[in-house]
Amino acid sequence: MKQNDAVFQAVCSVLGAQSFDSKVLLTKEQKQSVIAIVTEGILAGQVDFSTEAKTNHDTPAKVKSYTGGMVDNHLRKDKRLNGGEKYEIKNPGSRSKSDPTLRALKTLQSTQEPDSDSWHQIEAAIYDRQMELSKAKTVEIDLSALPEEFRHLVK
Repeated sequence: MKQNDAVFQAVCSVLGAQSFDSKVLLTKEQKQSVIAIVTEGILAGQVDFSTEAKTNHDTPAKVKSYTGGMVDNHLRKDKRLNGGEKYEIKNPGSRSKSDPTLRALKTLQSTQEPDSDSWHQIEAAIYDRQMELSKAKTVEIDLSALPEEFRHLVK
Protein backbone atom coordinates (compact mmCIF):
# COMPACT_ATOMS: atom_id res chain seq x y z
CA MET A 1 0.00 0.00 0.00
CA LYS A 2 1.24 3.50 -0.80
CA GLN A 3 2.27 5.69 2.12
CA ASN A 4 -0.31 8.40 1.36
CA ASP A 5 -3.10 5.80 1.31
CA ALA A 6 -1.85 4.31 4.60
CA VAL A 7 -1.91 7.75 6.27
CA PHE A 8 -5.37 8.49 4.87
CA GLN A 9 -6.76 5.15 6.06
CA ALA A 10 -5.19 5.57 9.50
CA VAL A 11 -6.72 9.06 9.85
CA CYS A 12 -10.11 7.68 8.77
CA SER A 13 -9.77 4.88 11.32
CA VAL A 14 -8.81 7.19 14.19
CA LEU A 15 -11.50 9.78 13.40
CA GLY A 16 -14.17 7.25 12.41
CA ALA A 17 -14.94 8.88 9.05
CA GLN A 18 -14.54 7.88 5.41
CA SER A 19 -14.01 11.37 3.96
CA PHE A 20 -13.53 14.94 5.11
CA ASP A 21 -15.09 18.20 3.91
CA SER A 22 -12.47 20.42 5.49
CA LYS A 23 -8.88 20.33 6.67
CA VAL A 24 -8.25 17.53 9.16
CA LEU A 25 -6.96 18.72 12.52
CA LEU A 26 -5.74 16.02 14.89
CA THR A 27 -5.19 16.25 18.62
CA LYS A 28 -1.80 15.15 19.90
CA GLU A 29 -3.26 11.80 20.98
CA GLN A 30 -5.00 11.25 17.63
CA LYS A 31 -1.82 12.04 15.74
CA GLN A 32 0.15 9.58 17.89
CA SER A 33 -2.48 6.92 17.10
CA VAL A 34 -2.15 7.59 13.36
CA ILE A 35 1.65 7.40 13.62
CA ALA A 36 1.40 4.11 15.53
CA ILE A 37 -0.94 2.57 12.94
CA VAL A 38 1.24 3.59 9.98
CA THR A 39 4.43 2.53 11.79
CA GLU A 40 2.94 -0.92 12.41
CA GLY A 41 2.05 -1.17 8.72
CA ILE A 42 5.59 -0.28 7.67
CA LEU A 43 7.15 -2.74 10.12
CA ALA A 44 4.77 -5.48 8.97
CA GLY A 45 5.65 -4.80 5.32
CA GLN A 46 2.11 -3.70 4.44
CA VAL A 47 3.10 -0.10 3.66
CA ASP A 48 5.63 0.84 0.97
CA PHE A 49 9.07 1.57 2.40
CA SER A 50 12.04 1.82 0.04
CA THR A 51 15.19 -0.22 0.49
CA GLU A 52 17.12 2.99 1.17
CA ALA A 53 14.60 4.02 3.83
CA LYS A 54 14.85 0.57 5.44
CA THR A 55 18.62 0.94 5.56
CA ASN A 56 18.44 4.41 7.13
CA HIS A 57 15.61 3.53 9.53
CA ASP A 58 16.63 0.12 10.81
CA THR A 59 14.95 0.17 14.24
CA PRO A 60 11.29 0.53 15.23
CA ALA A 61 12.14 3.86 16.95
CA LYS A 62 13.71 5.25 13.77
CA VAL A 63 10.75 4.08 11.69
CA LYS A 64 8.37 5.79 14.13
CA SER A 65 10.39 9.02 13.87
CA TYR A 66 10.27 8.83 10.07
CA THR A 67 6.54 8.12 10.17
CA GLY A 68 5.87 11.21 12.30
CA GLY A 69 7.32 13.46 9.61
CA MET A 70 5.57 11.52 6.87
CA VAL A 71 2.17 11.92 8.60
CA ASP A 72 2.75 15.69 8.96
CA ASN A 73 3.68 15.85 5.29
CA HIS A 74 0.55 14.03 4.14
CA LEU A 75 -1.72 16.08 6.42
CA ARG A 76 -0.40 19.19 4.65
CA LYS A 77 -0.25 17.87 1.08
CA ASP A 78 -2.94 15.19 0.62
CA LYS A 79 -6.04 16.90 -0.79
CA ARG A 80 -8.22 14.32 0.94
CA LEU A 81 -6.88 15.56 4.29
CA ASN A 82 -6.11 19.26 3.74
CA GLY A 83 -9.54 20.43 2.66
CA GLY A 84 -8.86 19.96 -1.05
CA GLU A 85 -6.36 22.79 -1.31
CA LYS A 86 -3.30 22.73 -3.55
CA TYR A 87 -0.20 22.66 -1.36
CA GLU A 88 1.85 25.84 -1.59
CA ILE A 89 5.45 26.02 -0.39
CA LYS A 90 5.72 28.70 2.30
CA ASN A 91 9.17 29.97 1.26
CA PRO A 92 9.73 29.10 -2.38
CA GLY A 93 13.34 29.37 -3.47
CA SER A 94 14.62 29.14 0.08
CA ARG A 95 16.35 25.84 -0.54
CA SER A 96 19.61 26.06 -2.40
CA LYS A 97 19.33 22.38 -3.34
CA SER A 98 16.91 23.26 -6.11
CA ASP A 99 19.31 25.66 -7.85
CA PRO A 100 22.49 24.04 -9.20
CA THR A 101 24.33 27.38 -9.52
CA LEU A 102 23.67 28.31 -5.91
CA ARG A 103 24.61 24.83 -4.74
CA ALA A 104 27.89 24.96 -6.69
CA LEU A 105 28.74 28.40 -5.32
CA LYS A 106 28.16 27.25 -1.74
CA THR A 107 30.30 24.17 -2.29
CA LEU A 108 33.06 26.29 -3.78
CA GLN A 109 32.88 28.70 -0.86
CA SER A 110 33.31 25.85 1.61
CA THR A 111 36.70 25.09 0.01
CA GLN A 112 38.00 28.63 0.58
CA GLU A 113 39.58 30.18 3.65
CA PRO A 114 36.96 32.15 5.60
CA ASP A 115 37.37 35.91 5.25
CA SER A 116 39.72 35.59 2.25
CA ASP A 117 39.12 37.73 -0.83
CA SER A 118 37.88 34.76 -2.83
CA TRP A 119 35.52 33.74 0.00
CA HIS A 120 33.99 37.25 0.01
CA GLN A 121 33.70 37.29 -3.79
CA ILE A 122 31.82 34.00 -3.68
CA GLU A 123 29.65 35.30 -0.82
CA ALA A 124 28.66 38.28 -3.00
CA ALA A 125 27.87 35.94 -5.91
CA ILE A 126 25.71 33.79 -3.60
CA TYR A 127 23.81 36.86 -2.44
CA ASP A 128 23.30 38.05 -6.04
CA ARG A 129 22.02 34.61 -7.08
CA GLN A 130 19.62 34.47 -4.13
CA MET A 131 18.24 37.89 -5.08
CA GLU A 132 17.90 36.78 -8.69
CA LEU A 133 15.97 33.68 -7.61
CA SER A 134 13.70 35.60 -5.25
CA LYS A 135 12.74 38.01 -8.06
CA ALA A 136 12.00 35.11 -10.38
CA LYS A 137 9.12 33.77 -8.32
CA THR A 138 5.71 34.94 -9.36
CA VAL A 139 3.36 36.36 -6.80
CA GLU A 140 -0.34 36.77 -7.39
CA ILE A 141 -2.13 39.43 -5.40
CA ASP A 142 -5.92 39.67 -5.29
CA LEU A 143 -6.47 43.37 -5.98
CA SER A 144 -10.08 43.20 -4.83
CA ALA A 145 -8.94 42.08 -1.36
CA LEU A 146 -6.27 44.78 -1.12
CA PRO A 147 -7.19 48.15 0.46
CA GLU A 148 -7.49 50.93 -2.14
CA GLU A 149 -4.54 52.93 -0.77
CA PHE A 150 -2.13 50.04 -1.47
CA ARG A 151 -3.29 49.00 -4.94
CA HIS A 152 -0.88 51.39 -6.67
CA LEU A 153 2.04 49.38 -5.20
CA VAL A 154 1.14 46.24 -7.18
CA LYS A 155 3.32 45.82 -10.26
